[in-house]
Amino acid sequence: MANRDDYRRAADAVQRGNATKQQRELNDRAAKQAGSMGNDARAAQRGQKRW
Repeated sequence: MANRDDYRRAADAVQRGNATKQQRELNDRAAKQAGSMGNDARAAQRGQKRW
């Protein structure tokens, strides 16, 4: 099971454009959630994540 840090690393990798398939899947799963983690995941997919 992935923890919060795994989801954050996945969002960062998606933002940079060098995410693995597993990281993209984690980010996709997080993007479906409400709250700050979901917001970060959706922003990363759009290339608008702020650190």
